[in-house]
Amino acid sequence: MMKTEIESVKLGRLIVESDLLLTFPEGIPGFQNIKQYALIPHDSNSPFSWLQAFSDPELAFLVTDPLIFILEYHPRLPEADLALLEPENPDALVVLSMVTIPHNDPSKATANLMAPICINKINRKGKQVILQNSKFSHQTHLFPGVS
Repeated sequence: MMKTEIESVKLGRLIVESDLLLTFPEGIPGFQNIKQYALIPHDSNSPFSWLQAFSDPELAFLVTDPLIFILEYHPRLPEADLALLEPENPDALVVLSMVTIPHNDPSKATANLMAPICINKINRKGKQVILQNSKFSHQTHLFPGVS
């Protein structure tokens, strides 16, 4: 296995197996020039991971599996977006959401359910899909009962 070193402002120096790098052929909206990322677990007991840019040490997105927090989240992904990912079957797809945690109050953490990160875990291709007519928000509270 080839290993690749990634520098991360948030996570320090990381050694990642090269075949675990993710490729976003179109980049992520706002960061279209950055195509390769590594998905790094926050820690073994955490529902969160970091989507760390391979070529930019400062760019890392906090992500989670939204189904851990919102059981009714089952977005309809447009066929055109799925075609880019080339899934051989629906089980190959992983759907994640970007998370924002306010520094002053982590209980007010939100997830962007309007634009999920979709990853084909077989070919390691990813895409942030912008959902049209979604009933979900880009700022869905992960802990709605906490005030």
